[in-house]
Amino acid sequence: MKIKKVMAIILVVALLLVTVVGCASGRGEDANTDSENQEPIVIKISNTDTSSRSTNVACQWFKEYMAEQTDGRVVVEVYPDGQLGDDPEACKGLLLGTVEIYFGLSGVPGSIIGNRLDVVDLPFLYDSYDDWVTGSFEKGGLDLYNELLEDSGYYCLDFMYNGMKSLISTEKVYHNTDDLKGYKLRITPTDMNLAIWKALGANPTPMAWGEVYTSLVQGTIDGLDHSLGVFNDFKFYENAQYVTLTEHQSSPYTVMTSTKFMDSLPEDIKPIFLEGIKQTCEMQRADERALEEVYVQNFLDAGATVYELTKEEKDALYMECESVYEMQRERTGAEIFDAFLATAGK
Repeated sequence: MKIKKVMAIILVVALLLVTVVGCASGRGEDANTDSENQEPIVIKISNTDTSSRSTNVACQWFKEYMAEQTDGRVVVEVYPDGQLGDDPEACKGLLLGTVEIYFGLSGVPGSIIGNRLDVVDLPFLYDSYDDWVTGSFEKGGLDLYNELLEDSGYYCLDFMYNGMKSLISTEKVYHNTDDLKGYKLRITPTDMNLAIWKALGANPTPMAWGEVYTSLVQGTIDGLDHSLGVFNDFKFYENAQYVTLTEHQSSPYTVMTSTKFMDSLPEDIKPIFLEGIKQTCEMQRADERALEEVYVQNFLDAGATVYELTKEEKDALYMECESVYEMQRERTGAEIFDAFLATAGK
């Protein structure tokens, strides 16, 4: 009887040992499996530029950079041509988690977050591309922009160069407010753009981007203001053969993300991500700037007329925009507004 009891106890102990060892082994295997099969971090980049533009060429470089620098832990997916929606939809998607990075005209986040952001779109603020670069990155323009984004859930990673905005028209080139009178101009739907063109005597027409090409062909509008790269890539010059190099706005492409996404990045990934964005935007700015001469030549080769405003003509138009500056100073707040103007030496 005693022998049976001893044997039973030994058997129970043996079973317990097997169970404990098995569980420990299982936990070890699961831990290894979890580490090896960890889901990659997916970064979706949305924009409405064409796939061939410098912005998307740079994003493809970023895609390869992140894959290489993180050994495939980060997968970047680039969606140009509005594949993930029009600009406002994509920008709102940052907070919804459907998009991780959106870049586009600065007026887009301004239309969602508040018109205090429109300070970056002031007319005739920077006199040249070099002045814009110095003001944005050496004199604190980007930092001031992020101050305006505080508590919004958004964060601006960097600025891409969209090109100094100019005019394209089916009618003529424009020298002054007399020429601009009655010009049916498509604008990005912002209070800033509306105020600028009313001050300059034109007839501004807010319009979603997807409607622009058809409206130009059908004569609903006479033209639009945008960058030379957009005029080139969408071939607007084929139907609107008058290009006026007004360079009236240095509106950057704001490269936006959410603070929630930034906070979610692992500590070892975040510095790689930020360095990759920095290099991507530097590359894009240099490439787009170099391409602007090519765009102008394309317009000329297609038979378009290209006219560059003189300094005197620009100064005269700038003087007409005094009311726009007064309006924006009140909206942005005097302290940040004045600090922003200081980045342009004004």
